[in-house]
Amino acid sequence: MTSKKQAFTLIEVLIAIAIVALAASLVVPVVQGNKNKAAYQVSIVQLKSVGKAMEKHYLEKGSYPVFSDWSEVASENSPLLEYINDIPKGDAFGTPYKILKSDEAEYEIQGWSLKGKLKEEFPDYYLATGGKIKTKKKKAGE
Repeated sequence: MTSKKQAFTLIEVLIAIAIVALAASLVVPVVQGNKNKAAYQVSIVQLKSVGKAMEKHYLEKGSYPVFSDWSEVASENSPLLEYINDIPKGDAFGTPYKILKSDEAEYEIQGWSLKGKLKEEFPDYYLATGGKIKTKKKKAGE
């Protein structure tokens, strides 16, 4: 008896690789989009928690703490640590939030949108006095 060895031809292997690559090209953008959306939402939740701490500080002390930049907010000496367990160093993408206004009567802190085509889906967001999150839609070309 003679035995026949069966093996895949080069064409069959290339077709299998092409099918796997096509499937991956369809799945990766969906997964990346979900990852971006989740990180954006986490960033907003983090900023909301800072807003709640700011409001608690105001209720107890009669004024908001004054900060010149985000590193002061997230420092070990931040007065907000009385009201919040952990102050993030930045958003879920690693970018520090920006203090636009901070005095004893009001504050505004900016979070960033995603870059490129994602600006419209994920606009810049702002934490304003009263602990409210507002968003600003980007215009084309901004």
